[in-house]
Amino acid sequence: MKKSILFLCSFSFLGNILCAQNLNIAERLGYSKDAKLLIIHGDDLGVANSQNRASIKALENSPVNSASIMVPCPWFPEIAAYARKNQNVDFGLHLTLNSEWDFYKWGPVSSKDSVPGLVNKDGYFFSSVDSLQMQGTAQEVEIELRNQVKKAYKAGINVTHLDGHMGAAMSRPDYLEAYMRIGKEYGLPVLMDKRVYDIPNDAIQKLLGPNTVLADKILSASPATFDAGMEEFYTNVLTTLEPGLNFLILHLAYDDDEMKAVTVNHPYWGAKWRQADFDFFTSEKCGALIKKQGIVLVTWKELRDKIVRADK
Repeated sequence: MKKSILFLCSFSFLGNILCAQNLNIAERLGYSKDAKLLIIHGDDLGVANSQNRASIKALENSPVNSASIMVPCPWFPEIAAYARKNQNVDFGLHLTLNSEWDFYKWGPVSSKDSVPGLVNKDGYFFSSVDSLQMQGTAQEVEIELRNQVKKAYKAGINVTHLDGHMGAAMSRPDYLEAYMRIGKEYGLPVLMDKRVYDIPNDAIQKLLGPNTVLADKILSASPATFDAGMEEFYTNVLTTLEPGLNFLILHLAYDDDEMKAVTVNHPYWGAKWRQADFDFFTSEKCGALIKKQGIVLVTWKELRDKIVRADK
């Protein structure tokens, strides 16, 4: 009799697992199968006071509902203090391996002698991802990414997910493996889309499982769309959004003296670009479009707690 009960319980448990695996992300979060899910996400918090102030204002007063923090950057202490006091705000980590601006630089949180391949002759991260790929080992990348996560937790941040600055942490298969492994160790979703299934790497494929969260689409403005007009681009994104999990990347800051100095000589992703992102997503038009299109705003925190950590 006891064996029969145990068998039935085990069968029921297995059935629940299989049922969960057959549901798409929207259904697992409690929405309809064809829901248009959207995370509106601000990158680069911690890079500057302007970035922090604009992002906080958007998170508190607009549909922007997620952001990620650059731990190695000069204004990390400011945004860490805000995150510590506002545990319900959806803050992930924008894992950082590059320092791209001409005169505004940062380096690793790890000791430089432990990650020599990640820094240039001046001790800063490389400006380009190509230089990182040529010099940095996967072991060094894993050391630095893990130390950034540890520093964020030590600062009291309720980390909801991981993503990668300039895509550097995902730019080589061995880097991607380290990035995924750290996310799995901490029970955090990591930003990836379904193209990961096409990577012919056994170690990467073994890190995928029923609780892995993969975006259907990762959306962001480009130099061409900036030149054509950000309002037009974002209006089109919201009016043509398809069912599934969509992740929209923004860079929110003010076109002020600080941000102009940080991004000098970089018209793309510079101060005007960031002000344009802020202006559209804090506008009445943006909120009205989201409502009209029936878009469901979701957070990484929901994905972390209801899917990635569902069995914990």
